[in-house]
Amino acid sequence: MRLILTVTVIIAVSSFFVGAPALADQHAATPATSAKTTTPWASDAPLRAAIDEMAQMLRAVGHDLQQNQRTEAQYDALAAWMLKRLATFPTTHADRNAAIALSEIKKDLSDGADIMTHATHLPARRLGYMMAVQALNRYGKSFDHPDWAPIPQ
Repeated sequence: MRLILTVTVIIAVSSFFVGAPALADQHAATPATSAKTTTPWASDAPLRAAIDEMAQMLRAVGHDLQQNQRTEAQYDALAAWMLKRLATFPTTHADRNAAIALSEIKKDLSDGADIMTHATHLPARRLGYMMAVQALNRYGKSFDHPDWAPIPQ
């Protein structure tokens, strides 16, 4: 059972890092339109509040993670906290593509939390954290969010 879980985590993580660009990246400039600047999708107050809360927590634990000072119980607690917040995470948007991008960001945050909970080794759990950080940073590139600062990886 642990072997299956380990293989599943490796496949999930490698597909996240190596796979095709996520839907949120469709907002990025293509070579044909690189001379143009793209306008980020609008964000509303509830979305910004949810993102800010999630980003604040990930920033707070980031230092410990960089020093490899997190325990399995701490990863479990962070993942449980994230999943609780994701239950009310807004994914509706007037722009259909923005709504799809928000759904993908929410899915990546949820997958990161799942890896933090179920991975068998601490380095693999850290990849779950990194997955969540990358999802929030992708949000910051795709949506208009005043005062957004990328989360250090």
